[in-house]
Amino acid sequence: MPRILQPQSLKQGLGIVLMGLVIGGSAVGGWLYGQHHFWTALKGPTEITLDQLAKIEKPGELPSTWVKVAFEKAVKTKVQIVETGRGSESVAEEYWLFEVGDRWMIAIVQPSFKGNVLSGQVWHNTGSLNREAFTTILQDYQDIHQGKLIPFEFHAEQDYGSNWKAFAVVMGVFTGIGGLLAAMGLGGIVLSFRPADAIDEANELAALDPQTTAAANAAMARFLRDAQR
Repeated sequence: MPRILQPQSLKQGLGIVLMGLVIGGSAVGGWLYGQHHFWTALKGPTEITLDQLAKIEKPGELPSTWVKVAFEKAVKTKVQIVETGRGSESVAEEYWLFEVGDRWMIAIVQPSFKGNVLSGQVWHNTGSLNREAFTTILQDYQDIHQGKLIPFEFHAEQDYGSNWKAFAVVMGVFTGIGGLLAAMGLGGIVLSFRPADAIDEANELAALDPQTTAAANAAMARFLRDAQR
C-alpha cells in the first residue's frame, strides 16, 4: 500500500488543487450565470421604438437586455458623475432626460455622446451615486418631467458588446488557470508518495504568488456583479 513520504508536498498539493477547483468552478459558474449576455453581444442590440419603451413597467419586459432606441426630445441636465485623481477632475458620466410617450426617462451617457440614438441596457442602479443623481433630477427638473419619471434608467455609458465579449475571454482564462492549478496540485500529491530525494516540486508550488488568487476572485466578483444588472 503506498505510503506518504512527503507530507508537506501532500498538504501543498491538496491546497493548490482546492485553489484550482475554486477558481475554475467560479469561472464556470460565472459563465453559466452571465452567458446570455455574451450571446446577446454577438447578435447586437435590438431596435425598439419609444412606444414600446413607454409601455413597459419593468426592464424584463423588453425583448432583449441590449436595446437601441432613437429619441425625439431630450434635455441635458447638469447632473454628472465626476472622477478625481492626481489633482484633476474628469466627467465620467452625464445624465440626460428624454421623452418617452407621456413620461420621461433618465439616460446615462458618456461625455462624448452626440446624436439621438441610445444603445445600452435598461435597469435601475441602486448605487449611492446614482440614487443621489436620480433624486436630484426628480426634485430639480420637475418643470420638465412633471413628476412622470420612469423609475429606471437607460444605461448607454458602457459598451455592452465589448464588455460581454471580454467577459467570455476572461471566464475562459480563469477556467484554464483553475485547471492548470488543479493539475499542478495533483502533481504535488503524486510527489508526496515519492522519496524526499526525488524531483522537488514542493518549492515550485510554494512559489505561487498568492495575489493570483486575490486578483482572480476580484475580477470574478466584478463580472458577477455586472451580470446581476
